[in-house]
Amino acid sequence: MDPDADALLENLLDSLLNDFSHWFQRGEELLAVCPDLVMAPQERAQMAGRLAEGRKAIAATRALVEASPQAMAVSMEAMAPWHQLVMEVWALAARISQAAR
Repeated sequence: MDPDADALLENLLDSLLNDFSHWFQRGEELLAVCPDLVMAPQERAQMAGRLAEGRKAIAATRALVEASPQAMAVSMEAMAPWHQLVMEVWALAARISQAAR
């Protein structure tokens, strides 16, 4: 791979991992203020666990990327659960917003 392609891949992956980190943190913030009528405490605890696992996976991915001497990509298969979790965060935000009206 040429250096420009490596740099592009690294920048794209870093941006993507930052986005996942942002939305996982946002999900944790939403869960902290989520009323029971929007999501039951047990469901919130389960989602909080998935968000914590997602954050650990992002940290592990970052560690692997930083340890690698060459640019890396992450498979869509590996990222699919992260995308699903981000969509759950968006849905939770919408539900909280709707309940506040």
